[in-house]
Amino acid sequence: MSVLSVINHKGGVAKTTTSINVAANWAAQGKKVLVVDLDPQSSATHAVFGNRDFDTTIYDVLTNRGRISDAIISGENFGFDMIPSELLLSGVDIELAAHYGRERILKRQLDLIRRDYDAIIIDCSPSLGLLTVNALMASQDIIIPICPEYFSIKGIDLILDTLKNIRVGLGHKIGVRGVVITRYRNRKVINDVIEKLSAKYGIHVFDSFIPDNIAVEEAHHNHLPVSKYSPRCKGAQAYCSLSEEIWQ
Repeated sequence: MSVLSVINHKGGVAKTTTSINVAANWAAQGKKVLVVDLDPQSSATHAVFGNRDFDTTIYDVLTNRGRISDAIISGENFGFDMIPSELLLSGVDIELAAHYGRERILKRQLDLIRRDYDAIIIDCSPSLGLLTVNALMASQDIIIPICPEYFSIKGIDLILDTLKNIRVGLGHKIGVRGVVITRYRNRKVINDVIEKLSAKYGIHVFDSFIPDNIAVEEAHHNHLPVSKYSPRCKGAQAYCSLSEEIWQ
């Protein structure tokens, strides 16, 4: 396990929740984990640190305003390290557009500290722009969280087309580790989604479905992983199982 991006161009599918809870479970097992918040909305940063301000963020790292080692902050409640995000990241595509090798800026930075970690998780923004391309160029695999009630074949097509363009145009092959079903409510809806994914793409769907569980959201607001906030709830148990599946 090295660098893994959690990606979906659609918001509201629990990308951030999946990123931080999987990372927290790995950290609880003694693994050294880094989470990179690559979303200008900074949801992961706020979930872990609240409204704390930072001297150096991923924006500074990408624009060469700060060193990556200075951007790494310990998320003590979660057990992993994090590189926080900030709103300025929303305009970084324009800033980086004229840079040579702009698609590999994040990869070059992560290469400096990669050996310090057993795993790095990148929480991507809900877009397929230059930020996400940087995440994909730095990653070996992706995970795609989807909410079955809002599932769209077209959305999967867009992601896979992006992976193909990166492979053909930039010479970097990325694997799809699997799809995570989040906000699970209805087994019939899930069966329909799995059938569509298998029939058209042959994409692996993880066995651990993440239920629509209020404790998961409450844990966010209390700046704790759900495994600490409510360890016996269905959400905590599901994320524990999912973490084991992904690591295999």
